[in-house]
Amino acid sequence: MSRTVRRARGSGDLAVSVRQAFDAGGKELSFDDPGFMDIGGRLRRFRHCGCDLVAKLRPLEEARSERDLAAESARRLGGLTVDGLGAVEVCVPELVPLPGRGAALVSPYLGRRVSAGSGADGLSVSVIASLLVALLDRGVEASGCVPRNMFRQSGRTVLIDWEDALLVPAGAAPDELTLMKWDIAWSDLLGRDLKLRERIPASSPGEQAELDDFETVLASWLPQAATYRDVRRYGVEVTLASELPAERAGSASAAGLGHLAEDVLPSRLGVFHAVLTAYLREQRGEDAYASLLGQLDTLARSSRPAVSAMDLRALRRAWVLALFSAAESNLPAEAVSLEQLASRIAKLVRAGGWKAARERAAVAEEITDRLADVILTVLRLEELDLLLRGSCAQGVLGLGSDIDFELSSAAFPGGHRPAEDLMIEALTCLGLEAEGSAARPGERDLVSVDGGTARDLHEWFELRRPGSDLHDPGWAATLLAPPSAGVIGRPSQYEGQGREHTAKYLWFESRAVLARLAFTAAGGSRIPVTLERQLAILPRAIGAEDTAELCDLLRATFALRETADPAHPAGGQADAEITRLAARLDLFRQRLGLPGPRNP
Repeated sequence: MSRTVRRARGSGDLAVSVRQAFDAGGKELSFDDPGFMDIGGRLRRFRHCGCDLVAKLRPLEEARSERDLAAESARRLGGLTVDGLGAVEVCVPELVPLPGRGAALVSPYLGRRVSAGSGADGLSVSVIASLLVALLDRGVEASGCVPRNMFRQSGRTVLIDWEDALLVPAGAAPDELTLMKWDIAWSDLLGRDLKLRERIPASSPGEQAELDDFETVLASWLPQAATYRDVRRYGVEVTLASELPAERAGSASAAGLGHLAEDVLPSRLGVFHAVLTAYLREQRGEDAYASLLGQLDTLARSSRPAVSAMDLRALRRAWVLALFSAAESNLPAEAVSLEQLASRIAKLVRAGGWKAARERAAVAEEITDRLADVILTVLRLEELDLLLRGSCAQGVLGLGSDIDFELSSAAFPGGHRPAEDLMIEALTCLGLEAEGSAARPGERDLVSVDGGTARDLHEWFELRRPGSDLHDPGWAATLLAPPSAGVIGRPSQYEGQGREHTAKYLWFESRAVLARLAFTAAGGSRIPVTLERQLAILPRAIGAEDTAELCDLLRATFALRETADPAHPAGGQADAEITRLAARLDLFRQRLGLPGPRNP
């Protein structure tokens, strides 16, 4: 524990001051560091008994672990001096339990980090390497021994943040990941690739070593045959390509932005930031890469140090748009930007009615298609098909509806879940709720010869690719025969479970009636999926009067779906309207000889 914190603890109730600091919020944070952002609201700077202190909020057990690692590192590094840096000291924080919140690690405020301002003055590659090797010689492998966690003060250098430190045998070689983090952070400080990985030998990873969180996400996008070593090697290559200094990026810090992306973005998008920027640098060159860094740097600099939930949503949205826009290619000249599409969706978020739902579906479809194209290209998963399902595929996306989609192929008939989860994160950042293959119906109305692939009948009716309103099941067409007249003419497995007395079910039910009629009327070729196109081909099959009746039923069930709670049985006036519309649907089906759900 530092003398400052010891003095503060001994001269008053430190815990009270810490609680008051977090209760007061972080709007007045000031760390004298232009690059600092507190994304999770975990930090507070406050005064206590004349001492300037900083508190970091963590879960209790993690706080204890970090405090203990700092204490043992301080013991091992006691008396260490390094030429050019002076005495090397470990800041051991004071642990303050905060019931209901975890614990705070309290340290003295140490001024500007080495990463801010003129911290690089007098530092050379040899000095940096000497520091890192000196720590290893004392049995401390500190991946956090980087400029943002260091302070130089009149003949001494103070190190903070010991949560990722490893206590190792004296003189042990560092792990590849530790060496990569050192290389990126120190190269960023001096503005050039220092190639510390060529100066300090790394240990050889064992096949049984655990993947970290970044690598676990990365592994899910790689071929199943990829070994632990393959994943680690690729992760190091990607991160170095993403975050080593860029000569043409001006003041933008690739390393700082990569570190910030992990805090700003959801977990999978944080990893995708590294993969995409590495891809952009390799495929498009330094100019395109530097341009993206400049955009992200502008976003970061325009954000406040203490980021509120609203600020974070806005920053995430802008970050995702910048990433995906930078990686798009081969767009037609008339294509609107992703930013324009996202703005249109934002205006339609609460817009009700049939016209708004059609426009929302069209914009959501284009956004989904554009994001998927980038994801599949960057992750080298071009063999996957993007297929739309549900009401978005049918061209009417109501207020209570998600975008239903899948990224699938014959090799991934159940969908490539990791790629889909990444898509869902990106869509969510743009204000669009979505569901992938995990939400697919489990019914098996259509089954392949080998029994390995199956589809729900209604899902089959809805399948299409973006950009076309015609039925297209993609790869599944080679494994599943189209439904016969007999299959279409009897209740599906889902309908056999009985009618649900909800507005959501009636909306499904009216669309199922239309789909059966449209598939029959089309005669098996050029079958439209969107509701408007399906209605357009019906008059010649069932006559104008019945088409008008079905159109009215569709609009009425849609309107009820928009206003009623879709997740719960209705009551009162809504209940009466559901009963009335259900009776109309029953009469309509009976007149045309169509199957439907069993009445409970």
